[in-house]
Amino acid sequence: MRFIATDTAEMTHAIFEQVLKARDSQYSISESGELKHGDDVYGVVEINVPGDGVFEEELGELREFVREVRGKRKADVLKVLDEAGATVAFRILFGDRKWEATLEKLDPLLEWLVFNRKGLLQVDDEGYFVQTGRILKVE
Repeated sequence: MRFIATDTAEMTHAIFEQVLKARDSQYSISESGELKHGDDVYGVVEINVPGDGVFEEELGELREFVREVRGKRKADVLKVLDEAGATVAFRILFGDRKWEATLEKLDPLLEWLVFNRKGLLQVDDEGYFVQTGRILKVE
């Protein structure tokens, strides 16, 4: 799962931690991107930008998948991928928790990104999403 940003607003782990702590003081994000609620680790947040060695490869793979699907908004998604200035990737760590319980802890940051930054949310095996819902299905 990742957010593909097309705006130039700064995105850092410190900003994300501030956003989460405003919602619940039990949240924290380390410099390495480890996202915790209390003592429990729910995932790792990785911010990728042009020139970091990951960004271009990641977007190239996403483009390949999108080119293989059909959908009315396919061109819109490809345009966002072409205009991307950063990606925020989430490696979700379930541990012994259920899917819903883990995603519930990540939702505040995902929602903040979708409503406060320009871009798209990409979910593996599901597709691309904006504030109003899915715009392109990818399986």
